[in-house]
Amino acid sequence: MDNSLIYFLQRLLQNTLSLNFNYYTPPYIDISNMDIGLRRGLQNPAQLYGNLRELLKNTEHNIFYFYTDSYKINYIFFHPYPDKKDLITVGPFLRNQVDKNYFHYLIIRHHLNHTELESIRGLLYQFPVIDDNFRLISVLSEIINYISPGHTFSPLEITDQKEEQEQTDYIPIDDYMLTATACEKRYALEDSLLQAIRKGNVTEAMSVTRQFMSIVYAPRINDSVSDKKASLYSTNTILRLGAVHGNVHPVYLHSLSSKFVKLISNSNTTIELDKIHEKMVREYCLLVQNKSRNQYSKIIRNTLNYIDFNLSKPLTLTTLSEYCHVSTPYLSKLFKKEVGSTITDYIMSCRIHSSLQLLSTSNLQIQEIASYVGMSDFNYYTKIFKRIIGCTPSEYRKKLQNSSEN
Repeated sequence: MDNSLIYFLQRLLQNTLSLNFNYYTPPYIDISNMDIGLRRGLQNPAQLYGNLRELLKNTEHNIFYFYTDSYKINYIFFHPYPDKKDLITVGPFLRNQVDKNYFHYLIIRHHLNHTELESIRGLLYQFPVIDDNFRLISVLSEIINYISPGHTFSPLEITDQKEEQEQTDYIPIDDYMLTATACEKRYALEDSLLQAIRKGNVTEAMSVTRQFMSIVYAPRINDSVSDKKASLYSTNTILRLGAVHGNVHPVYLHSLSSKFVKLISNSNTTIELDKIHEKMVREYCLLVQNKSRNQYSKIIRNTLNYIDFNLSKPLTLTTLSEYCHVSTPYLSKLFKKEVGSTITDYIMSCRIHSSLQLLSTSNLQIQEIASYVGMSDFNYYTKIFKRIIGCTPSEYRKKLQNSSEN
């Protein structure tokens, strides 16, 4: 199964049921993602994962295995293809809300003390509660029908008999490593994300982001929406810093950062917030692509920024050279060398492309738009517009209206 399909299924399960989805190929050496690293933070993790790995090896095709461990944590696993090589696991999840009775059971069953219980409490609160087997089977059947048409699966409830017979205890180690490992992985990815944003590389940035979103760690806030908001505020800052290194002017950074602060603040579901997460990454990359001045000298960077911020004002070579404290011939020659066009042509192009957004997003009269972008001569604006875009402003707006109606 290719990575794009795996990612699609991961997001599907996460968005519909808040469930973790993992895809394994033999020999299933590292299956710690299956329980979000829970057993890695317990005593004797090798034995616990060994029991689980042995259980997975003895499974058949055409069966959804509903597995409940001695923490009363549930998982589903199955082989999507008849050759029984690849393995899909879904979970962990609980069938009942975490409450005093549940914690009492853990204390008695696993002889936990207060410190041991508190070390995993946050993680347990994070597991989704799903008590509807029919809905789960329905969703999983749709997935199977999509990736392996023509195969039907039957549900089977199981427990780890070896674990039950030996009364294996799930006792957290003194220094619970789950959160530490997740945090280490998260912070290690930050540098990769910063570099991708600095370059404006959408593909690379989205790849790192998907790794970010696949990391599950104990929440800092018990409310999942509030916790994700807090995380996204931090991500917004990381992305902004990446764009800073891409030499984007602070004015653009402040505008985009403020936009996402408002979007995050006004969101009410984790699904909305996940969409905002991906939107943020894409828009910061596009900002760097369009507004990065890394390749230019300081004089040209200052010139480009001045043009961007003063499009509606009169812009001449003399005005710009005075602003940069250089002679007009020197600025003209340097600009042509670094940007590849004359200053006049560049200004005209910026004004026309700025007007495109107003034509598509506002009800302003075309004459008003022309004046807004610094071209008070309407006939001249129309002439330049047609030369650059290939049609008149009115024709452009009419095409937009027609496309939206179809």
